[in-house]
Amino acid sequence: MHETIQLPNLSFPDVIIGTRETPWDLTYLLYYGGAKATTWQVTRMIANGALGQPLRERFDLVEKIHEVINAKLIAGGSAYTAQNEIRYIRNMFIWAEDKGHSLVIESMQQIYLDWTDSLVHRHQIIKDMSQVSAYTIGVGAGNVLDAVLDRKIPLFSMSRLRLPKQRKTALGVNAEKQNLEDTFAFGQFLQDICDSLSAEVVLKSPLPIRIPLRYGKELVEWSGFNHPAFAERHLEAYNYGPPTPDREIALKYFRAWEADGTLRTRYPIANRRIEAELLMFIAQTGINFTQAHKLKLRQFTYSSHLDGYQVRDRKARRHGEVLFEVFKEYKPHFERYLDWRRLLFPDSDSIFPFIRSGGRVLHKHPQFYLRAACKKIGLNFVPPQSLRNTRVNWLLRRSGDADLTASMAQHHKETLLTTYERPSQQRAMGEIIRFWSEHDPTVICTTPAGPGLCDGISVQLESAPKDAPTPDCIRPSGCMWCEHHRDIDTIDYLWSLACFRHLKIIEVSKWTPPRHEKEVHPAQLVIDRISEKLRWLGESNKKRKAWLEEVLARVEEGFYHPEWTRRIMVVEDIF
Repeated sequence: MHETIQLPNLSFPDVIIGTRETPWDLTYLLYYGGAKATTWQVTRMIANGALGQPLRERFDLVEKIHEVINAKLIAGGSAYTAQNEIRYIRNMFIWAEDKGHSLVIESMQQIYLDWTDSLVHRHQIIKDMSQVSAYTIGVGAGNVLDAVLDRKIPLFSMSRLRLPKQRKTALGVNAEKQNLEDTFAFGQFLQDICDSLSAEVVLKSPLPIRIPLRYGKELVEWSGFNHPAFAERHLEAYNYGPPTPDREIALKYFRAWEADGTLRTRYPIANRRIEAELLMFIAQTGINFTQAHKLKLRQFTYSSHLDGYQVRDRKARRHGEVLFEVFKEYKPHFERYLDWRRLLFPDSDSIFPFIRSGGRVLHKHPQFYLRAACKKIGLNFVPPQSLRNTRVNWLLRRSGDADLTASMAQHHKETLLTTYERPSQQRAMGEIIRFWSEHDPTVICTTPAGPGLCDGISVQLESAPKDAPTPDCIRPSGCMWCEHHRDIDTIDYLWSLACFRHLKIIEVSKWTPPRHEKEVHPAQLVIDRISEKLRWLGESNKKRKAWLEEVLARVEEGFYHPEWTRRIMVVEDIF
């Protein structure tokens, strides 16, 4: 007679599960072979003794694992994360049992390191696991064991698993264009589904429901009927002659399913509309998938903001927390969907009230059956994360403002640039062109070629002499007759102006005019123009007069302005 062993409570009573889902419980880890058994069989196997007696040496280890995971859940941790951690620990137990290891607290460090080595082997040699998957599994189990063993240094740091470098590669122009085209085509596909599946169509339309798509194709929905091909074959035969008794019996169940007209049989079609609306909502708002599918229905109020609306709860205090932001074009579509879901789901408080046969569990992400539909019609399915990434990069490219984009995407700027931004060849080319358009002196010159200030726009004065140099933002002489040239009220400007005149005087002094012709050197016009400026400035007030006397003395002594020193020296050497 076997001794009765009192088993510890290893359940998770706070975890909400579906009506057909097995309650969470780690009791199976106490038994040899329990981790390898399927979840729905293991309880029966324990009850009928198929797994033998629980192993006492595992009690402390499994109890601590349960304590760590349950504490995270009680503290508000994600049930989805906890479920993954249980799966990783279970995989480690299966491996340890196959290798004959004793699963006790004292041996867990070495078991963990050996197990992670096996993950490396699977990735590098067997190649049935990606490096990212191996890393994720190892880190998940390591985090639990760190708390179990009360370690200060993570166990994972002692393993050979490493996260692959997430090197961002720039998308070429064609690749980026194709990515946007795929996203836009997918968005049109979602719009076609939303437009076609009204409440009347969902509940009353005969089966199959055919959803026309704008590319000439159609989506056929049988509302979850188990044998659509069977029903279609008999329906076609029904149209060509009177029904036989066997055919009538075969179609009886289908007719009953079709005529039900409630969400009991029509929920798969309603789910298609909800899936499309959820994906469109994520693309428009940029909300995280996990947050979006859990949103509750409220009395929304809209306030204008930038090129769209900020959405708040009407019951909240004025200027309360912004729930999400939408573009103005999306608002009527969103309001239409809310009216649709209120009509079909009057008792639900969820914005996206998915119906599942086993009951919906919020900590689990809804599965997208539209993925299979896209595959049938040859359309690329764009998952929520890709929709968010595309939206962020599109906003970043359109605005060119990382701070604004981060605010609209509800991220920190650092998170936006390190995680979401995708290098874009097209955007880089545009930024390079804009940079050099603003800074290349040969393209646009905001610094005048001659002394003074300028805005880089060359316009000749109407009073300029016929032979005066034409302003072109290249030759300093042309600046003297430019409408946009401005004098500067500083001694440095007067010094530069006097040195420029001295340069032109040297140029004219070395020039020999043609015989018997009274021709004026073009530089003489510049000399006269500068002399006129200097004279006016010197006579305007005592301070400028003192400046002028100082700069003329400097030029006389050969102490030239740095802007003109080398030019004057070169001209003097040449001549």
